Amino acid sequence: MKLAAHPELLDRLAAQYALGVLRGGARRRMEHLAREEPAVHAAILRWQDRLAGVSELQATAEPVDKVWCGIETRLGWKPPVARPAAAAVEAALAPVAEPAAEPAAGWWQRLWSAPMFWRGAAAAMAVVAVLSIGIGMQRTQQREPAPAAVIAVLNDDQAQPAMLVSWDGNARSLIVRRLDHMALSEQQVLQLWALPADGKPRSLGVIGRVPQARLAMAEPPTAAPALAVSIEPTGGSPNADGPSGPVVFKGPVLHNPP
Repeated sequence: MKLAAHPELLDRLAAQYALGVLRGGARRRMEHLAREEPAVHAAILRWQDRLAGVSELQATAEPVDKVWCGIETRLGWKPPVARPAAAAVEAALAPVAEPAAEPAAGWWQRLWSAPMFWRGAAAAMAVVAVLSIGIGMQRTQQREPAPAAVIAVLNDDQAQPAMLVSWDGNARSLIVRRLDHMALSEQQVLQLWALPADGKPRSLGVIGRVPQARLAMAEPPTAAPALAVSIEPTGGSPNADGPSGPVVFKGPVLHNPP
């Protein structure tokens, strides 16, 4: 699949990759395409550059005194706080015992005390802030709310992307976007199907002839390993066991949406 031949799809997937919302198999496939196609790599870099300065819009936040003192103590920037007087008296009155060997700190304790851990945690928090603001800016700029995740890219018989299927978790619906230029008559519509590993195909809804449609459903069709689209008469397939017309698009379900 040559994403460079479909700039709108390429830009959308590159944005989702840069924002971190493209995950699982879809993200790995995007990384593979970026190594193979310079246009894909360039699109990802453009979105990463676009989001690089977003963190400057995030308001600074100071940790509370208790947390900050704990951080300084663990980093060795200040001595530990002295124990209360009562605890000191109890320690003085306690029987003198042979000094015991100090147990070695566990790996999680050494990690907690390492400066690199705190620098990494701060960097991770900054990335989360950038992604949160970036997603909000992207959704504001678009006419429609961005889908939560792309779950399938359906190809035609020439192995070219023909349909993008996304899951909108907030609206509990599938968003189906056509990328093809197939001409349909007034008596023809497109219908989306889930193809289970065993058993007959399950209809997910009639798309019609529009370039974009929403299909309401309770859960995403991720239990099925693949999706397909067929040409049917107006109203959908009259066959209860599956498509009655030719299957024109198909593709695997890429991953489970968050």
